[in-house]
Amino acid sequence: MKQAHLAGRTKGLRPSQQRQLERLSHRRHPEREGADQLTLERLAEKVIELCQPLHLVLDSRGLCRLLWVGPLDGSGQLLAHLPESPRRKTAGWRLISCSLTLQRNNLRPEQHDAIVALDLAPNSWLRFAPTADRGGRRIAALWQPDPKEISGWSLIEANELSELCQHSQGSPAKPEVNPLRSKDSRERVLLLTLTGPEQSRSERDLAELEGLVRSAGGHPVAVVRQKQGAPNPQTLWGKGKLQETALEVRRHNASLVITDRELSPVQVRNLERYLDCPVMDRSELILDIFAQRASSAAGRLQVELAQLRYRMPRLMGRGRSLSRQGGGIGTRGPGETQLEKDRRAITRRIEHLLREVRQLQNHRARLRNRREGLPRIALVGYTNAGKSSLLNALCSRNEHSKVLAENKLFATLDPTTRRLLIPQTGGKPLELLITDTVGFIRELPAPLVEAFRATLEETLEADLLLVVVDLSDTDWQAQLDTVQQLLNSLGAESIRQVIANQIDRCDSSALETIRSIDPKVIYLSAASGAGLQGLKHWLKNQFWGHRAESAPLHSVNN
Repeated sequence: MKQAHLAGRTKGLRPSQQRQLERLSHRRHPEREGADQLTLERLAEKVIELCQPLHLVLDSRGLCRLLWVGPLDGSGQLLAHLPESPRRKTAGWRLISCSLTLQRNNLRPEQHDAIVALDLAPNSWLRFAPTADRGGRRIAALWQPDPKEISGWSLIEANELSELCQHSQGSPAKPEVNPLRSKDSRERVLLLTLTGPEQSRSERDLAELEGLVRSAGGHPVAVVRQKQGAPNPQTLWGKGKLQETALEVRRHNASLVITDRELSPVQVRNLERYLDCPVMDRSELILDIFAQRASSAAGRLQVELAQLRYRMPRLMGRGRSLSRQGGGIGTRGPGETQLEKDRRAITRRIEHLLREVRQLQNHRARLRNRREGLPRIALVGYTNAGKSSLLNALCSRNEHSKVLAENKLFATLDPTTRRLLIPQTGGKPLELLITDTVGFIRELPAPLVEAFRATLEETLEADLLLVVVDLSDTDWQAQLDTVQQLLNSLGAESIRQVIANQIDRCDSSALETIRSIDPKVIYLSAASGAGLQGLKHWLKNQFWGHRAESAPLHSVNN
């Protein structure tokens, strides 16, 4: 069995050249450190003869496992040719590269080669020029992976090739655990963003995206920004920025890239090819959060429908297991593709889910008819604005009746209705129905809005909408505008009343600003209980007080 494998740009090589390269790959090097100088000098001669870079991958025993001809095009192809023993896992790779592009005064790794080499995760990388200077010396440089460096590599030593071949690398260059690897079990996410002309707006959008990632259980490790200009229709980001992103993915050991823009299927495929890493856009991230949060059967039903509608046009085609339809008159090729079967299966599943959603709509309509005669109020607002906390503060008498209220985006999805009892002197308490609805967010994915139509009907059919705003959030004005615009797009005709929450944690300037926007805003704090009695008194006057006939409820429309 061959110990080494010759791969890369081997087509066009003469048989004699292939035999010479194979003989070079079978030469043994010192164990764990250094290299055989004679082998590297002959390797340099072959680089000049073939006009192609050559790369050696050595294991810890000094055996050459791969001789790669040509540039390091893709890490997937490179790693596929390396052996992996089921009984003994090979570790301690050493990478040796010689190329005509390497200059004696500049042996720094090129960006693309650095990315592929980081995927190999070697203990060291020896780079040297194929030509010698007038004194017959070949200058070389020894590098090791270092996530702290921008290039991902730090220089150990630059010296003559003969000296580095005898170099004792020591502990820095042969660590047992590569510094780029992490023991953190969470998904390590790199954020890829396009920044607009307004810097503060871009930073707030980035903070929201980081919050979404954390809500999904991921861990943001790095951010790559690019100023928004003329978009590249193939990838949205430029090629240079994508190479920088690919390097950052390796430096921070990221397992996923998330963009702040919705991507088309072609753009996702192109980005994954450039980065050699899974890519997810903001809409898919929100769908993933909804899938994690859905606890009831109705919630899971609607989330599955939204996911299928989103992924239907994003099915990848023409893989190894898929056949192409043949051309010609009267022929249809070898048969149906697997892609067509998948699409038909998804279409049938969508039709089945749509029938169940219609049944859900009818069921909730019957529930609303049973509650006819009681005033209905819906709590709406931006996600994590405090709607669930307000519902608990108003209606929950014990811990068992409280709904989930956490400081994270989209903590609750399913609408929850509770009775609010307002005591009155000389009679039985007045009853209200308050429904906690799913939170809104900017650029909410269209499949999600359509799938949650049955849930949003609780909002559309309410007699009064309490628009909850978190004044402690620096971006509360944009959030309020987003909620109002989404309600308008859904055709909500119910009367709206703005509720300013978190007044005990906000700045005084926020109180003045919202007062100028809406003089009739109601101030409270769901956490501390401040202002709750005022809200109950206001609701009592609106539905049963003497002001109900003379003064209409306040409506906010943007």
